[in-house]
Amino acid sequence: MLTTEVIVAASFLSLPTLIVGFSKVMSAPFAINVKFKVKPERRDEFLRIMKNNIKQTMTTEPNALQFLIGKDLDEEDVYFLHEEYKSRQDHADPHSKTTYYEECMAFFATEPFAEPHQADEFALAHDPPAEKVPSREAVCLNVELCIKPEVREEFLKVIRNNKSGSDQEPLCLQYSWGESVHAPNSFYFHEQYVGEEGIAAHNAAPHFKVWEDFASTNPFTKPPVVQKYETLLN
Repeated sequence: MLTTEVIVAASFLSLPTLIVGFSKVMSAPFAINVKFKVKPERRDEFLRIMKNNIKQTMTTEPNALQFLIGKDLDEEDVYFLHEEYKSRQDHADPHSKTTYYEECMAFFATEPFAEPHQADEFALAHDPPAEKVPSREAVCLNVELCIKPEVREEFLKVIRNNKSGSDQEPLCLQYSWGESVHAPNSFYFHEQYVGEEGIAAHNAAPHFKVWEDFASTNPFTKPPVVQKYETLLN
């Protein structure tokens, strides 16, 4: 049996490792996908507050790289956000300490949503954009893939190949992806295409066929979630 002294000593020995790990998580490029279902009577207020948040974030925070809002193509009053920051720390401070962020939180506290909103936070698995990414007309996909641990390495190989190929597609504007900062083997994506033709071209590409072959092997712990929407410009 381990004595209290041994357990305490082991804890102190592991502390530097914990600190290094936390530092890496906080300094990695960071992204968030969010889904909202807004009560119809609160829609205009929601859009006003969110668009102000986006404008202020992108004009006053040097390390905020992207912040967009979009509307579901099929379901009324459903909206999505995608945000990217140079690091998770940049989202924690200054972003989460600004007056416009606090205005959003105050609005959220007034029960404007028809169901609880969902926020998926992830560390980007690739370099962040070199410059701020402006909002632009696009059809977007926010995707969740939860992978069985035993196929993780094969999954990463397939997705890196898919991103490499997607980045070369003329009608693919963006392919961002990474792993959840909360749940290992849960991965999130944000993709942008020039219209439905961009999505069709992506789905017909050789690198997407490699992905389809992998996906057909039942690698998921739960069904994939794919959310499609169009960007709303300020």
